[in-house]
Amino acid sequence: MNIRFADRHIRFRVSSPELERLLTGRSLTLDVPMPRSHQFRANISVTPLTEWQLDSDPTGIWLTLPRTALEELLQQLPSKEGLEREFQLDGASLRVSFEVDLRRENEKKAA
Repeated sequence: MNIRFADRHIRFRVSSPELERLLTGRSLTLDVPMPRSHQFRANISVTPLTEWQLDSDPTGIWLTLPRTALEELLQQLPSKEGLEREFQLDGASLRVSFEVDLRRENEKKAA
């Protein structure tokens, strides 16, 4: 899993095997060591509900995606288009994207 932060935008990018893992009901976790023995954790999980969920605290961020959206995304692969949702947060908006990294898959096939 790869995460990129930009102004009012967070992009989560996963590999095809990681997408398959999500579709089997298991979550993905990325742990990043931080100074003073702290750790930042990002977690993606799947829900049978139809709404995206986003939560955070100083130790990390948790994204929950609807299973139906992931299944639809899987049917559209290979495609550079991913999923996207905008969250309204205290007068500001935050765009969250979820993508499947096709470059890694193409590089493996070419090797």
